[in-house]
Amino acid sequence: MDFADTYSDVTATVDDISTLEQLEAFVHRILQAYDLKHAVYYMPGLPGQEDVRPVSIITYPPEWVRRYFESDYLGVDPVVSEGFANLLPLDWATLNKRPPRVKQLFGESVDFGIGRQGITFPIRGPSGESALFSVTSDLPDAEWTLAKKTYVRDLQILAHTIHAKAMHISGARQPDYRAKVTPRERECLTWCAVGKTSEDIATILGISEGVVRIHLQSAQHKLNCLNRTHTVAKAITYNLIFPDIR
Repeated sequence: MDFADTYSDVTATVDDISTLEQLEAFVHRILQAYDLKHAVYYMPGLPGQEDVRPVSIITYPPEWVRRYFESDYLGVDPVVSEGFANLLPLDWATLNKRPPRVKQLFGESVDFGIGRQGITFPIRGPSGESALFSVTSDLPDAEWTLAKKTYVRDLQILAHTIHAKAMHISGARQPDYRAKVTPRERECLTWCAVGKTSEDIATILGISEGVVRIHLQSAQHKLNCLNRTHTVAKAITYNLIFPDIR
C-alpha cells in the first residue's frame, strides 16, 4: 500500500473542524483514506475540569454498540483496560483472548462486522487526561502486518489531532506549549516531521548532530512525550510546527 500523499490529503481541511459532527466526518475520512473498517475515539473526562463531558466518536453499527453494553463487555474488554494502562500503540493480536468472556466478545464483534484486526493508540493529554483511538481492519494477518508498518506513524499523529480537536470542541482549557518550546526546538521538530534525520537537520541548520539531539530531547521532555514520533505528533496537533517544507 502506498500512503505517501494520504496524510496530506486527509489533513488538508483539519483547521476548519469546529464541531463534533465535523470531527466525526474527519474520522470517516481517515477510514476511507487508509482503507480501514471502523474507528472509535473515547475520552472519559478531564481531571479537574468537571464541566468537560466525555467525548466519544463511534463508527460501529448501532446493533453492535447496543449488544456491547447490554452484555457488559466494557468490564472485560482488554482493548479498554490495556489501552488505558499502556503508552504505546496496542495491536489487538497481542491481547489475551483466551478467557471465555473475552473470546465471546471478539467472536461476536467479528460476526457484527467490526473487523478481524485492530490497533489502539493511547493518548495522554496535557491536562492529565487519557483517551483512546482505535481502528479496525479485515485485512489478512500478513497484509495487516505490512499495512501497519506503512501507516501507524500517520495514525498516531492523527489520533492526537482528533484528541486536540475534541478537547477544543468540548471547551477544555489547554496549556500554552508555545511558551515552553524554543524556536530552535520547533525548527528541529519541523525538519524531523518531514523525515529528516538528526544528521540531516544538523547539516541544514549548521549545528552539530549532538546539539540537534539535545534540542529534540528537550522538546520531548517539555511536551511529556515518549519518542520523536509522539513529540512530532503533539507539536503538529498543538500548532507548534507547520511541516509544509518541500
